[in-house]
Amino acid sequence: MIAKFTTDEAYYASFPSPAEQLTIEWDTETGKPIRLEWVHGSAVWFLHPKTPGSITREMPDFNYYDVNLRMTTAGYEETAYGLKGKLTVDAHRPSGATFAAIYEGTGTAWFVADGTLTHLAAS
Repeated sequence: MIAKFTTDEAYYASFPSPAEQLTIEWDTETGKPIRLEWVHGSAVWFLHPKTPGSITREMPDFNYYDVNLRMTTAGYEETAYGLKGKLTVDAHRPSGATFAAIYEGTGTAWFVADGTLTHLAAS
C-alpha cells in the first residue's frame, strides 16, 4: 500500500513564516520513501537518490509513523540532509494528519505541518 501525506498548512522555524508545501509518499509495507517534494522558499527539496531514508509504523501504536528522510536540493545533490520526526493520524477529522520534524542540514530547525494522509493501492 502506498501512503501519501500532503500539507494543508506547514511552517518552518518560526511563526509567522511563509507557508511551506510538503508531499511525502512511501510504501507502507517496506517503509521505503517513494517521493518527497518540499517547497521551501525558492528551493525544492527531494529524496536523496542514494540514501532516501525510511518511514516506519510505530509499534504498538499504529497511529504514529517514524519519519527519517534523507533529502537534497539542486546544486547539492551529493549532500544528504535530514528530516526526522513523527507523523500521526488526526483522530478528530477523516484523513487528517499532523507532522512534526527536525531539519538537519546547515543547522537545525523545526518543521510542523497539518495535512491529509491517504492510502492508495500499490501500482
